[in-house]
Amino acid sequence: MSSTKIKLFSGIALFLTAMGSVYAADTLLALMQKLKSEPASRVAYQETRTVKLMAELWHGSGYLYSLPPDLMIREQLRPQRLLMGIKGNKSFYFDPKNDVRHQGDLDGDNELNVPLAVFKALVNADEALLRSLFQIEFSSGPQAWTMNLKPKHKAGSVSNIIVSGLSGQQANKISVMQEDGDISEFNLQKESGGGKSNDTINKLYQELLGE
Repeated sequence: MSSTKIKLFSGIALFLTAMGSVYAADTLLALMQKLKSEPASRVAYQETRTVKLMAELWHGSGYLYSLPPDLMIREQLRPQRLLMGIKGNKSFYFDPKNDVRHQGDLDGDNELNVPLAVFKALVNADEALLRSLFQIEFSSGPQAWTMNLKPKHKAGSVSNIIVSGLSGQQANKISVMQEDGDISEFNLQKESGGGKSNDTINKLYQELLGE
């Protein structure tokens, strides 16, 4: 093959690669714009954990609350009540039953922070947060879109997170993969009720702080 043809094919390949990158970025941008245009102050979730050392699946459920621009709280109601949240760059944990509290930095080596950061980025449409913590592989098709997130820094045993949703709609599933093969899957469902949820999240935040 002549050098001219090689250069031509190389140029075409580079062009197609660039176009693919632009398309992915534009699609991710469109998704974030969609999230901003239709904010969800409360999202119900169902969690299923597949753990190698457990014969049966673990099930949990609760709510995700958001108060833009920087507050997100996860309230687990079943099998026992737990509170986890993010305010700015700080993460919080509270176990009411055992009266145990933890506070740390969002970018610390704590695998509990990883799904919290994803929840916060999705419910608050915070693309900058996603890009600061994860390498993003975004793809979309006629029926659905998928986002594969790999932590840029060590995050406990979390290897990657897959977020997906129907085309043109918000995320409805998040799968958290562990290095040992364990998987946590969250099925999400948006709920209405903005004002009431804002009051609720403020009360939950005070509870997280112990005030």
